[in-house]
Amino acid sequence: MPWSPAASIDLPLPGLATLLLACCLTGSLAIVSLARMDEASEDGRIWRAGLAGAALGLSAWVGHALALLALGGVEGAAYDFRIVGASLVIALVVAVTAVYVTGAALTAGAVVKAAIGGALFGSAAALAAFIGVTALRAPGRASLDMAAFSLATLVVVVGAAGAFALAARLKTIHGYALAAAALGMALFAFHALSTFDAVVRPNARLLTFPNAIDGMQLAFVAAAVSVVSLIAAFVGVMADGRFGAGGSQQNARDRAFADLTNEGLVICEDQRIVDVNLAAARLIGLDPAVLRGRALRDFLAAPDPDRLLSASFAKPQEALLKATGRETVPVEIASRDMALEGRLRRVYTLRDLSEQRRNEHRIRHLAYHDPLTGLANRAAFNEALAAALKRGGEVALFCVDLDKFKEVNDVFGHAAGDDLLRTASRRIVSAAPDAMTFRLGGDEFVLIGTGPDAGDADKLAARLTERLNTETVIAGKTIRCGASVGYAVYPHHGSTTDALFANADSALYRAKAEGRGLARGFEPEMDLALRERRALQQDLATAISRDEMFLHWMPQANTRTGEIVGFEALLRWKHPTRGVVSPAQFIPVAEETAAIVPIGEWVLRRACQDAVGWIKPGKVAVNLSPVQFQHGDIVELVHGILVETGLPAKRLELEITEGVLLDNLSSALHTLRRLKALGVQIAMDDFGTGYSSLSYLQSFPFDRIKIDASFIRQLSTSPQAKAIVRAVVALGESLDMPITAEGVETAEQRAFLAELNCEEIQGYLIGRPSPVVSFDGFMTRNRAFATR
Repeated sequence: MPWSPAASIDLPLPGLATLLLACCLTGSLAIVSLARMDEASEDGRIWRAGLAGAALGLSAWVGHALALLALGGVEGAAYDFRIVGASLVIALVVAVTAVYVTGAALTAGAVVKAAIGGALFGSAAALAAFIGVTALRAPGRASLDMAAFSLATLVVVVGAAGAFALAARLKTIHGYALAAAALGMALFAFHALSTFDAVVRPNARLLTFPNAIDGMQLAFVAAAVSVVSLIAAFVGVMADGRFGAGGSQQNARDRAFADLTNEGLVICEDQRIVDVNLAAARLIGLDPAVLRGRALRDFLAAPDPDRLLSASFAKPQEALLKATGRETVPVEIASRDMALEGRLRRVYTLRDLSEQRRNEHRIRHLAYHDPLTGLANRAAFNEALAAALKRGGEVALFCVDLDKFKEVNDVFGHAAGDDLLRTASRRIVSAAPDAMTFRLGGDEFVLIGTGPDAGDADKLAARLTERLNTETVIAGKTIRCGASVGYAVYPHHGSTTDALFANADSALYRAKAEGRGLARGFEPEMDLALRERRALQQDLATAISRDEMFLHWMPQANTRTGEIVGFEALLRWKHPTRGVVSPAQFIPVAEETAAIVPIGEWVLRRACQDAVGWIKPGKVAVNLSPVQFQHGDIVELVHGILVETGLPAKRLELEITEGVLLDNLSSALHTLRRLKALGVQIAMDDFGTGYSSLSYLQSFPFDRIKIDASFIRQLSTSPQAKAIVRAVVALGESLDMPITAEGVETAEQRAFLAELNCEEIQGYLIGRPSPVVSFDGFMTRNRAFATR
């Protein structure tokens, strides 16, 4: 019906202002209902967005209606209900849309996206107010101050954007409440500023108006909408009870399970973090609440993290994680796409590889370094020399031997000898800081010099002898050991690594022969020494036919009981004029000339023949040289000898060093598998002195690992040696490979190994190498019969 002036009202402005503020703050609380929107199902998210959007839109409109009442508080005011309704619909629809679109951004922590949604909501509030103010009809038209209205629009757009961004940034209930307060104040400021200095220009001719409502009716509509807004906000805040309770409980259970695992779990949507478990948060070094909404790529130190994260991959890949407050963390990352909470999300698993890398580093250090001195070892030397010659230029190779080192060991003991080696290594490094220094074993050191060290090799050799030929205090006693140095320079004294090393060794031999404590460079006449070696080679070729070779046996015993369980065959050579020749002297020569092939065959046959005659059927261990794997068919040889002698294959244990595997790994592994198929046992000898690569243990199932005697001798003096032995025994136990410790000389060493569950030991504590008839219970049947 047409409006009549008699129906107008006149409300006090302070009251309207109070109602306006209360309405803005109350309606803005609906934003709190979005705090756990990601925990709801898809239907739950739609309902929450609808309720929150409705509450925000309606509260914004009510604020606008109250501002209209304040503006039209003149006697005889009237409002066009069509425009009023249009402004209500605009505020409602745009607010619901803005909240639905940006609701996920709020919970995911997408600050920019949330701010855009807030700006959209603020713009909707301004648009609804601008349209709605034209609803005023009596007693004239409303005229806004456009400067004030523009300022108000800027305030509400920026304020709403900031409120939504704040909610996305903080992502907590308290943060959402603070954002709601900020949004409410922005709306209140907008309504207050937009009507500031607004005027109504009277028009006496406008006495009746079709489609109009009076102030009382508008107030009633505003009150009704306020109630609806309050109900929507309340229902939205409490929506967990209907839409999220079950999901929240399930999520709580899922999170509890996820937090129990040691692997990091990261759930992402569009490569942005939606949630993480505690393990992932600890890896990155940030709180889970801070991580949500961040891009996972920001925490990957990779050239192209987007490519790494772009596809789902079940097979783990290695990457570096940028952790807060520390260096990058190596991780193994895998991903899988999963439907979670009604959305397709990608779940990444992160496994911390730090401990594995540290273990690999320790093993690698063990493989390439001497545990006694800390210097690089023979394996590292072989690689370094080959690399130096490949680069070209002059390369000087120095061989250093300590004079009378054996006497120091014999007189003062192994501990004093170890101290002497450590002191000598420090002096060598100080004398040649720019050269690469290695300890090959025993008292044998080598250095590789390039640049000035190669050009002035004689001066460096002189510095080495001077520095080493000084007194040393060991165990309270003054010792003068001294050292001899021999050197050769590439390419003048050899064009290959073998030739260069042989010539440097010849120079060392000359230095020792001329009185020790000297330094000598290689000279052609030193070939005389080489001729001596050739003479040794010729004698080796006939040593078997002259019956000069014989075997001694090193007993092997159970660590706990001390019972002898087998023997290792050790080759001995008694030359008619040289006397007993040390294996350390003739075996390298035999390997250089391949004489070790027939010698090794003789050792294997004689060892099997002797073992067949033992009363007690213990195992027999025989060393195989890498050269034997390169000449002939070692598998056919072993099989033929077993058939010939009648020794059961299970009693034969073949010991190999890592040198067998170095030249041609695939061929060596094939041969070892064929040997194992015969039923014989395969042992890894001298473990820890060469590469000791775990990849070898992974590539082939060895039946036994033998710890080198150098580690056992240092058990009482070196914590590092203890740690290495403990680690190797634990490694063998985890791989189900029995361990034999060599060089056991004291009861304390045996007790330590027994405590570690090391299965077998050998060394002087059990017995020295001797004919097997010297050991009770292992005499041959013939001898046993003869002595009855």
